[in-house]
Amino acid sequence: MHLERLRLVNYRNYSDVEISFNQNINIIVGKNGQGKTNILESIYFLAVGKSFRTSRDKEVVKFGCKNAYISSFFVKNGHRNTLEFLIGSNSKAIKKNGLSLLKMSELLGNFNVVVFSPEDIRILKDSPSERRRFIDREISQISPRYYANLSDYNKILTQRNNYLKNDRLDMSLVEIFDRQLCSCAGKIYTSRRDFISKLSEYALEFHSRIVGRQEEFDIRYLNQLNLSDDDTPHSAESALFELLSKKREEDMRKRSTGYGPHRDDIQVIVDSLDVKVYGSQGQQRTASIAIKLSELELIRSETGEYPVLLLDDVFSELDEKRQKLLIESISGIQTFVTTAENAHIGIFEGKEYAVFNIDGGKVL
Repeated sequence: MHLERLRLVNYRNYSDVEISFNQNINIIVGKNGQGKTNILESIYFLAVGKSFRTSRDKEVVKFGCKNAYISSFFVKNGHRNTLEFLIGSNSKAIKKNGLSLLKMSELLGNFNVVVFSPEDIRILKDSPSERRRFIDREISQISPRYYANLSDYNKILTQRNNYLKNDRLDMSLVEIFDRQLCSCAGKIYTSRRDFISKLSEYALEFHSRIVGRQEEFDIRYLNQLNLSDDDTPHSAESALFELLSKKREEDMRKRSTGYGPHRDDIQVIVDSLDVKVYGSQGQQRTASIAIKLSELELIRSETGEYPVLLLDDVFSELDEKRQKLLIESISGIQTFVTTAENAHIGIFEGKEYAVFNIDGGKVL
């Protein structure tokens, strides 16, 4: 899979620009604030229909303009495709090969990306909600059905929480909410379990390559059901329904839902220690790189092709050893790299690459 061409109109600080890309490595160079990351953000938009920097679409629209427009040509499984986005303050229209896509689940899986930024390096230190967002984002690219199921779960969860705020409650209606919620949750639990299990297997290999020796490395799925490898979506659904039934008075008192996949987390273990709590900055960076490289392999194993890789100013965060491993690991993967330093271009010596200099929203 690779991106051939990208056009941006009134997107962030770009008035109208069209870029043709190298199938291998594309290095985007420019000082801070010139629009390097905006290009990566727009490529990410092609995959999931939103930014990895903000949850508000209107922020990507150039100041003083009503709409932003993204169009692209990409190749997947040997076939050339187009994706177009018209983004307004309160609306978004998407077309694939000229046909409108009415649901976000119709977009997911068409164009796959993995983004790696300094923010991702810090994901192990952030809140559980950030790690859940990471899990959901990656599974949704592999399985649009998961995204649809997660959306249904969040809608029902909101409805249940709103209803719990009433002074008088109909227990039969609460039970209806519970059964609907658990029906979605069972599938979410098992999808997350399977994804994290596969990710952990790949990450162990990459982690060993980075540190140069075999260490215990495990990504653990933390959930309130203590889900086992044998649990099916149905058994997970039943277990959560039983838990919600037992904790119903507690939820009524707190007027919110305290149990379910919206409380999940992951834990990264290196040599029996929780990296988030006890790991050094170097160990946390190593774990983050191992996880990101594992995403590439996992998506390839599920879809048959590597995704496009977006590296947003990560080389300034990595030492020479980790830089070298990252470069060695992206062979055959179309990669977009942003950097403020021309010196980083030398890292790619011997590789096929193209350089794009960015200045004030213009490609020089």
